[in-house]
Amino acid sequence: MDESIILVMAAGQSRRFGSDKRQARLADGQTLLLATLSRVMSCEVGWRLLLREDDDPAALLGDDFAREHARRIWRAPQAGNGLGASLGDAFRQLSDEATLAHVQVAAVWLADMAQITPQTFHALQAQADGLHIVRPSLEGEGGPGHPVLFGRALWAELATLESGEGAREVIARHREALRQVTVGDVGIHHDIDTPAMLKLRD
Repeated sequence: MDESIILVMAAGQSRRFGSDKRQARLADGQTLLLATLSRVMSCEVGWRLLLREDDDPAALLGDDFAREHARRIWRAPQAGNGLGASLGDAFRQLSDEATLAHVQVAAVWLADMAQITPQTFHALQAQADGLHIVRPSLEGEGGPGHPVLFGRALWAELATLESGEGAREVIARHREALRQVTVGDVGIHHDIDTPAMLKLRD
C-alpha cells in the first residue's frame, strides 16, 4: 500500500451557510472543523489543512492545536475562486514539498464532512496507488462520495486548477484510472451547506 496524505479543504467561503460554518458548534460543543480534523487524525496518516490567507488558525482551531500543528497548515491564495482553485493551491504545495516526495496518494477530504469513518478511508486507501483515482459509493444508492484519493500521476494536472467546483473535470478526463469502492458509510455523502443540515447531523 502506497504512502498517503489527507488534504483537508477548509478554505471555502461558506456562502450558503450564512456564516463561517467551520466554527459552527455541534451538539457536543465541538466545532465542525475540529470534528472533521478529529476524524482525519484518527486515520493515522499524514495530513495538511488548507485555509484562506486571511484566516487566523488560533481562532479556528484554538491556540494549543494551532501551535502544535502549525507545520501542517497550508494557505490557499486562490480560495476566492472556488474549490477547484484551492485544490490547485494544495497540489502545487504538495508537489513542491520535498519532505513529502515519498507520498504517492493524496486524499481530498472536505472540511464539512465530519462523519466519514476511518474504516471507509482505509478501504479506499487499500485500493489506491500512484496511478489511480479512488472514490467511494454508497451501497444500494450509487452516486460518488468523499473523500477522493488521487495518485501522484494526477497531481500535476490537479495543480493547474485555477477555478471551478473541484476536480470533476480531471476525474472525467481519466475515467480509465478511476476505481469505485462500495461502502456502507452514509458519511461519504453528508456535507453540510446550511444550518438546517447541521441540526440534521446532530
